[in-house]
Amino acid sequence: MDIAIHSLRPQPAPERSRATRALAAAALCLAVIISGCGTSPPQPDGEQPPISQASLEEIRQMLEQAQNSTSPQKEQIFLQAAELLHSLGETDWARNLLGSLDAGALGDADFILYTLLYSDTAMAGDAYFLAQRILKNPRLEQLWPTLETEAALTLRHRRADLFALLGEAAASVRERLALAELLVDTEAGDNNQDAIWRTLMTLPLEQLQYLSSKEHDSLLKGWYNLAALSKNNQTDLERQLLQVDQWIALWPEHPASLRLPGDLQLLRQLINERPLQVALLLPTEGRWGAAGKAIRDGFFAAYYQAHGRQSQTPTIRLYDTSQGDINTIYDRAVAEGAEMVVGPLVKDNLEQLNQREALPVPTLAMNHIDSEGVFALGLYQFGLAIEDEARQAARRAWLEGHRQAMILAPASHLGDRGAMAFNDEWLQLGGLVVEDSRFANQASYIQVIKNGLHVEQSSQRAKRLRRRLGVGIPLEFEERRRQDVDMIFMVANPPEARQLKPTLAYYFAGDLPVYATRHIYAGVADKKSDGDLEGIKFSTLPWVFETASPEKRVVNRAAKPAPAFQNLYAMGVDAYRLYPRLKQLDQVPQTRFYGATGALRLLANKKIEREQIWAQMRKGLARPLPVVVSGNYVN
Repeated sequence: MDIAIHSLRPQPAPERSRATRALAAAALCLAVIISGCGTSPPQPDGEQPPISQASLEEIRQMLEQAQNSTSPQKEQIFLQAAELLHSLGETDWARNLLGSLDAGALGDADFILYTLLYSDTAMAGDAYFLAQRILKNPRLEQLWPTLETEAALTLRHRRADLFALLGEAAASVRERLALAELLVDTEAGDNNQDAIWRTLMTLPLEQLQYLSSKEHDSLLKGWYNLAALSKNNQTDLERQLLQVDQWIALWPEHPASLRLPGDLQLLRQLINERPLQVALLLPTEGRWGAAGKAIRDGFFAAYYQAHGRQSQTPTIRLYDTSQGDINTIYDRAVAEGAEMVVGPLVKDNLEQLNQREALPVPTLAMNHIDSEGVFALGLYQFGLAIEDEARQAARRAWLEGHRQAMILAPASHLGDRGAMAFNDEWLQLGGLVVEDSRFANQASYIQVIKNGLHVEQSSQRAKRLRRRLGVGIPLEFEERRRQDVDMIFMVANPPEARQLKPTLAYYFAGDLPVYATRHIYAGVADKKSDGDLEGIKFSTLPWVFETASPEKRVVNRAAKPAPAFQNLYAMGVDAYRLYPRLKQLDQVPQTRFYGATGALRLLANKKIEREQIWAQMRKGLARPLPVVVSGNYVN
């Protein structure tokens, strides 16, 4: 017997009191208990075992007692029943019961228990905005001084995690500072301090500088100041170290001075061990020549900026990989003094190098090997993989409250990769892919979308009904789309997306949120053509919106780049910025480098994962979205 009642979601009902809704919820719970007290079917591995007969009887008695009681006893009994359900692992049922009772009728101690239980069940069900509402209750703010330490620790920690998840970084940091005052375990305190630093570094530089200038609390101001100067100097190791040393002199008693963030502790070592000669292995001719030149130009743009700041710069030697054996070219570069190799770009070349057990010097490849497995020791892989973007789209859509997805992608290798990565991430999150549609060309758009949305099926149902009713019987009918989709994941280039989005609207899906990869936007404002992309959310490289980047100005002035290669210029810029910091990313888990291509993190397999920024098409223009996430209310 499965008594998890997923249908008992509290719905807005102004005409009904909370007491009435609570009684209705209890009645439904009782009905399920009474009707379900037969033999329990076997539970699949990993699922919650069925509730025992004794527990069912106890819950039944509690709910019956609550139905026959008045406030505040009724709410207290409901709370006790929810606590029992929670302890039995029935978080859905507990959440729905808690959502039905009137928390205002509870005393302070019971309200804290209610907050602990309700927020935990909300988080367990990924109902993040419900959890946010619970944990921001003004009554909780008034009760902090009265809370027992254990409850305060739990709630502070839960709020810090949730606020960070929803992009409320400043609020999360404040929670962690309050949490630090409660922690007595050294390891827990260090972990909390690491989380403060990671959260701060997700904030844009401009916001960090603003918060630092406005903050009056000395402790928090010191954190903002350190994060701002660190982020402002990620492209210059010497300047970053100098400013950190100056900060320590100004803030000697600050917790971050007493225990510097791990990535900053490595700065002196990174400077001392930085490679003095870098080999750039890229094609400059042939099929991949234009792409190789774009990465090269971005790399040198960053190099010249560093040189202009009088930073220590390496000797760079360029090796053309357009012709010849990649192993021979690589070995020659190492023999001629390369202490670091950037490249190759072409995947076949990369796979050939990967056949070695180990590479003699650290090697930052400008591509990814598709397969997973064991890679050559010393090989780091950095690329603009669509898989990173598809997984990021899945996480964003899930966070914003969507659960049932339709995939719309081209019938191509790129489309397959994007669709598969989204599908895998979506299923892992707990979502359902209800349709995976592929288009081959412009002529197929209409049929693919009609079939994917089941519009044709609604017409066929109407025809069958007319035949059954017979001639002469009037039947009003409107075509409609399927109703089991709440978002669309799209992989498409700008010309494709400009036709797919209006086609979706024509076939009754204009209200469905669309999440896409960077490929839908060309990177250049085209208000007239992009008006058809209205509302699409997509992740893209920070480079797209950077106007003050000196490297971008150098590229635009010297290379006169085509829009199609802007992403590769950004990749070259980041390759130069990354090469001296690979050890930092390697030795300090969860450290991110905030570059032109996104927030970069080194995975255990030495692949660099990118997290891009989000934008949305509004009135024909791509506009960056704020870091704070907003979404559907999911109970």
